[in-house]
Parts: sequence; C-alpha cells; structure tokens
Amino acid sequence: MTGIEGLWPHNISPNRLAVLERKLILWLRSQKFNSDLTPQLGQYKSPEELQALILSAVGAGCDFSEFRMIIKSVVEANTEDLLELAKIAGLDPTQDFAGAKLLGVNLCGVDLSGANLRGAYLRGADLSDADLSEANLGQVNLGGADLSGALLSNADLTEADLHCVSLALANLSGANLSDANLSNANLSNANLSDANLSDANLSNADLRQAGLALTNLKGANFLNTKVENARLWHDAGLSEETKEDLISRGAVFEDANSDKN
Repeated sequence: MTGIEGLWPHNISPNRLAVLERKLILWLRSQKFNSDLTPQLGQYKSPEELQALILSAVGAGCDFSEFRMIIKSVVEANTEDLLELAKIAGLDPTQDFAGAKLLGVNLCGVDLSGANLRGAYLRGADLSDADLSEANLGQVNLGGADLSGALLSNADLTEADLHCVSLALANLSGANLSDANLSNANLSNANLSDANLSDANLSNADLRQAGLALTNLKGANFLNTKVENARLWHDAGLSEETKEDLISRGAVFEDANSDKN
C-alpha cells in the first residue's frame, strides 16, 4: 500500500470519493493508533495529510482488510445516491459528514433536514431543491454551490462561505446567516423573512424580488447589491440613510407604504 491512490480507483465519481474519504478518516480514528496527525481527525484532511495518516497506520500494523471490503462495496454499488452510498459504508448522513470534504457532490433533492454538516467543504456541490431545514451549516464552505430552490428554513449558516452560491427561489425563512459571506450570491426571489443577516456580506449579491420581512439586517454590507423589487417589511438594524439608499436602488419597503395609508 503506497498511499491514498492505491485504495480505490482514481476515476470514481465525486459522491463515491466523498463517502470513501469520509469513511477512511472515521475508520482511521477508530484504529486508535498514535500519530501527530490524529488530533481532530473528524475534520477534513488534505490528500497529503490522508496519505501520511495511511502510512502511519500501516507502520502501526493496522489491518486494512475490513476497510478494503467497504471500498469494494461502495465502488461496486449500483447507485450514485450519496445517502445510499453512505449507508453502504456504514455512515450516518445526518451526523458523520460534519467537517467532511464533499467537493462537487450531487445532493440534488435530498432530505438532510436537521443534519449536522458544520464545517463541511461543499464547494461546487449541487444541493438544488434539497431539504436542509434545521440543518447545522455553520462555517460550511458552499462557494459556487447550487442551492436554488433549496429549503433552508431555520438552518444555522453562521459564518458560512456562500460566495457565488445560487440561492435563487430558496426558502431561508428563519435561517441564521450572521457573519455569512454572500458576496456575488444569487438570492433572487429567495425567502429571507425572519432571517438573521446581521454583519453578513451581501456585496455584489442579487436580492432582486427577494422577500425580507422582519429580517435582521444590522451591519449587513449592501455594497453594489442588486435590490430591485426586493420586498422589506419591519426589518431590524437598518439606518435611515441605508434605507433611503436601498429605496433609491429599487427596494420596496412595504411598512413605509402601509404607514402612509
């Protein structure tokens, strides 16, 4: 065994690769061998760190025969569904992917409501129409991911990296997006009612026709944000100066209209 490349085929799909890498990290942790790299082993490791861990495990006499059977089952499985592949590998999709590398995976339409994905690396993933309501997505990296039409109500997205993400038509009602990076994100027609966007970076984001009723916008960065026909109602944390600026750019404050009636 020379390293990570020798454990499974190099050309497997992103879903299979994500499941196998995650299973490998958790399996290595269960072996309880001593290595300078084992602390925080539940977190995403680079390929170089994983290879070093494998070599340490081999040197410590760890038996990989059981893990090779898991690899065979995942590689030969007649499915590309990540949740099914996870179960084949003996993983709990709602708990075992916190801090995991899930680069470019396809999770379109899956139900991960309430799942713990905190700190996961999901750049370029397809999560369109997925159910992530109540999920823990704090500090997750979703840069460039597709979450259009996704259900994210009451999800925790604090300090999440959502740079260039598509959240068009997504439901983020009640979600916590405080300190999130939403620069260049597409939030057009998204539901952000009762969400927490305090100190969020919305620079160059697209909020056109989004709903922001009762949203906490304290300290949010609206530099070059597209806000035409964005609908705001009794939002917290906006100064009069910011409010006037957003109105001049096409935002609609429905509470102001109702006050006139």
